[in-house]
Amino acid sequence: MKNQPSTFPYRKRGLLLIATVFLLLAYFLGQKSTLSDPLNLRPEVGTRGIGLGGAFISGADDATSPLWNPAGLATLQRGNLVYDLSQGAVSLAYPIKPIGTFGVNFLDLNGSDRFLLNHTANPIGSFELGNNQALLSYARKFGPLQLGVSTGYSRAPYYGSLWAQNYDVGVMTELNSHFALGMRLRDISGVTIRHKDGQILQTFDQQFALGAVLTPHPIIRWHNRLDIMPTCFGTSLEIGNKTIAARVGSTFTFNDELPSQSWSVGFSLNQLGKQLHYTWLNQENHAYKHLISIGMSFGGKEPISQKPEISTQTPKSNTTVPSVTAQTPISQPVIQTQKPNLPPTHTPQTPAAKSETETQQKQTVPEYQSIQIAEKHNIEVALMLAIIYAESNFNPIAVSKNGAGGLMQMMPGTARELGLKVPQYQDKRKPNLNSNIDERFNPYKNLNAGLIYFKGLVEKYKGNLTLALGAYNVGPGKVKVAGPLSSRGEKYADRVLSRYQLYRDNIGQLETDLKRLEALLN
Repeated sequence: MKNQPSTFPYRKRGLLLIATVFLLLAYFLGQKSTLSDPLNLRPEVGTRGIGLGGAFISGADDATSPLWNPAGLATLQRGNLVYDLSQGAVSLAYPIKPIGTFGVNFLDLNGSDRFLLNHTANPIGSFELGNNQALLSYARKFGPLQLGVSTGYSRAPYYGSLWAQNYDVGVMTELNSHFALGMRLRDISGVTIRHKDGQILQTFDQQFALGAVLTPHPIIRWHNRLDIMPTCFGTSLEIGNKTIAARVGSTFTFNDELPSQSWSVGFSLNQLGKQLHYTWLNQENHAYKHLISIGMSFGGKEPISQKPEISTQTPKSNTTVPSVTAQTPISQPVIQTQKPNLPPTHTPQTPAAKSETETQQKQTVPEYQSIQIAEKHNIEVALMLAIIYAESNFNPIAVSKNGAGGLMQMMPGTARELGLKVPQYQDKRKPNLNSNIDERFNPYKNLNAGLIYFKGLVEKYKGNLTLALGAYNVGPGKVKVAGPLSSRGEKYADRVLSRYQLYRDNIGQLETDLKRLEALLN
């Protein structure tokens, strides 16, 4: 029986957060607010955060995080650059391991009130000219907690305005896979912006907010935010994964001088490290309804979180598998059999030669044929699924325009070389889909043959997974051992690695597609 992990650390963490929240609430409720008009609040910036009804306190995870909760920077694995076309804001963040993640934000860089062109026909625009801000942020994980701080300078939208320094702090934690919490304190000491002649132009008061994200399903996220000063509540529902997501949000303000309610709809796209965020905002005091931002991730073609590894141990199998050299370049990915955390069905028998650790790991997963096949060829399950998704999207009778067939899209000649029975076709684009006649359409045989072929490419390209994937797509005759890849091969490799990363980040999606494959094999 699998040992259940203790829930004590989660309870202890939850009690600590609750105690901290009550202390902060007591402090803020005991303070006399200096709020007199909406200008006492720093304007909210960020297409994605605004589209979530401002409920980005406990879900912030990109370069714009410091604008909502600086602790969100700690989740970044790669550099991230976001430019908000609507609000003239540039956000840049980069993780430096093991030091932490640093970020900078420059707000309202527009030459006029709207993006590029200040004209009524231009639908893209935002708050008034001159609300300039410059922020420097830092965040890092400390055990289960993510802590972040920001400091910077703000300027009022008046000629002759001086700059005033401000400070923000934030904390986030994930209690479990379904529930995350966050807290944010902006302008800790309050900010007073003066004119060069000494006149007070604008003040920013302390703002304290709590956030929570509930994830009942891997593709469903319910974001919530509660501002204590001023009293405000934001909520939004987001559906989708890291590649594409749609959302609808609403904000309720309990202040007579601010709009009582606003709502928004929008979507986000993230493909091959490029991001697009769009929000349509319905708010009474907001003249411009369309908010758009673009972004990109950088910091290496294959970040560590995307790199499967190539094991130096050759799996024991009766099937002839190309051996993998132990001299794999450090910068190259490694293939290993990492098993998803699926519910056990029964305890499989393990060879005596297996270590105690391997035995314990094997006892936590069911006897899926697909997992056994991945183990036999020493390929990580997530990588195997990513290749199948890119090749056939789990269609066992898929046929490409070039005549490749089956789950792993094997060409007739290649399949014959690997021992599969494939007839000679006058038109290979019109094969016989009977798996007894053309074994490429037998999912089990196709998968095994495809993985053997792929492992041979990994050996040929000395462990360079990008080149091996590109050669799998365009053919090894078109890819030199030292590279580079053609545009088509590079796009294919990026697509596989992107899906591979999705599986590693989203265990629910991995389990779903693993069951799809298992159904085909059975």
